[in-house]
Amino acid sequence: MPEKKTAFTRSELESIIEVSNRLLGSEISVESLLQEILTSAGSLTDSPSASVILKHEGRNGLYFAAATGEDSDWLLSKFGRHAGEMIPMEGSKAGLVFSSGDSIVENVVRGHYRAVDNETNRPTRSMICVPLSAAGERLGVMQVLNKRKGAYTSKDCRLLEEFGSQAALAIRNARLVESLLAHSGFYAASLQTSDVMSRLAELRADAWSETLTILFADMRGFTQLCQTLIDPRLVQSRLSEFIRLLSDAILTESGIVNKFLGDGVLAIFRGDGGAERGVRTAFAILEGFDRLKQGWNDESNQQLDFLDVGIGLVTDQVILGGMGGSQLRDFTAIGTAVNLCAVLEKDAREGRRILCDQLTFRKVQHLDPEFEGPENFVLQKPGQSVGVAYKRYHLRGIRRPKSPLVFISHSDKDRELIGSKLVQPLEAAGLRCWVAKDSIPKGNVWTAEIRKGIAECSGMLVAVTQNSAKSRWVQLEVDLALAIGHQQQFVIPIIFDGTDPGEVNSFLAALQGIDARVESNLADQIARRIKDSNSDRSDS
Repeated sequence: MPEKKTAFTRSELESIIEVSNRLLGSEISVESLLQEILTSAGSLTDSPSASVILKHEGRNGLYFAAATGEDSDWLLSKFGRHAGEMIPMEGSKAGLVFSSGDSIVENVVRGHYRAVDNETNRPTRSMICVPLSAAGERLGVMQVLNKRKGAYTSKDCRLLEEFGSQAALAIRNARLVESLLAHSGFYAASLQTSDVMSRLAELRADAWSETLTILFADMRGFTQLCQTLIDPRLVQSRLSEFIRLLSDAILTESGIVNKFLGDGVLAIFRGDGGAERGVRTAFAILEGFDRLKQGWNDESNQQLDFLDVGIGLVTDQVILGGMGGSQLRDFTAIGTAVNLCAVLEKDAREGRRILCDQLTFRKVQHLDPEFEGPENFVLQKPGQSVGVAYKRYHLRGIRRPKSPLVFISHSDKDRELIGSKLVQPLEAAGLRCWVAKDSIPKGNVWTAEIRKGIAECSGMLVAVTQNSAKSRWVQLEVDLALAIGHQQQFVIPIIFDGTDPGEVNSFLAALQGIDARVESNLADQIARRIKDSNSDRSDS
């Protein structure tokens, strides 16, 4: 007998309306909105886990775009947009719903794609999965899993479909804005609506002068790579990986990707510290490219030693604004500084990977750069009888901050607690903090980055709470510290509630922890322990 259709309650309707209002608001990014939608959907359907799964633009599969629940970070790392693994179209419930466009409600799940369950060690017992569509375009699916009490109902399904409509609209709007900005010379990450409107207002405004830092970067040997790789899809994949590396490095330092130029990029860094952020971006690009090329080498019989990157950096005054007519208007920078930067990038080769002008060099002296130069050269534009003399420097490295770097292992549910009780006091005490969500570049594999972070740190703090006792990430991070070979004094349990450290990881039971509930000067106590730990390791 068909289930009787039940009306939504007042609180359910209020939740739907609240999400609608947020969608129309001006102070929220699409990522935050999707998290709010999933949180509301999970709460109203009594589901501990919820996710948005989207069709990948360049691959035949689906990926997790947003998720809530204990394993959300794990899922986004393993099956996220830039991860190696995908949710297949065939053999998965998400693929079935995406292809058919029909919602499913299953309280006994059969034929489920088990790879995700195997990763999280949490079996899928029940689920609702609904399609996400906007303006006739199928975007992906939204799903909730494992209702805590009872079975999923048709009302639960209708609730999720309502939230799915909101999510689809948010995703489509975000993509439209992203496309609009991209075609106007803006590429930026996770802009709030107010930021978008500010950018578009600049596009319409009269041009103005501004001092900023320009970065040109280009791949050397890309033409030869195209000749080496017979499959055009592989060429496209390699170029996409490189472009993603460039954009992620630039956006991480709050730069603006102004133009993609084939296998290169033009970026600008505005505001205070623009030169430093540009230089840090340049070295991040080099480090990322070296890892990328190593991965390509491992997948090929041919060694790709002919591949490299050249980068130019210039800090100077430019004319900035929207250029073009009413039908096509492009936000860009023009002036001698742009031409100078292009020449530096062109000359950055044969071991000289980063070249910068004199003003950029002066502005990063506090980074104690390793360099060669200055070298005199003349920039002569076409049609000029006499060129202009400049000095340029070859940057080989920058000083890494010497203050101790502390890895903080914690459950994401304790993020606010960790920020106020550990990160802020420790940074005020002169320590640097490695926190996963702040320290891992977008698109990178979390497990690999966490392993690297632990290896580079002077000590590890493990937040001992009820939440961390349930977190697979915290368990994994402690295990990684042991696997890397760190000694016991490297790991310091920080106790925030009555949870026993051994409940978080059995290794912690034998360690001397610090009780944050009674320690009045927590940051100083931690700093002393880390200093003593590093002294002991230096002596041994």
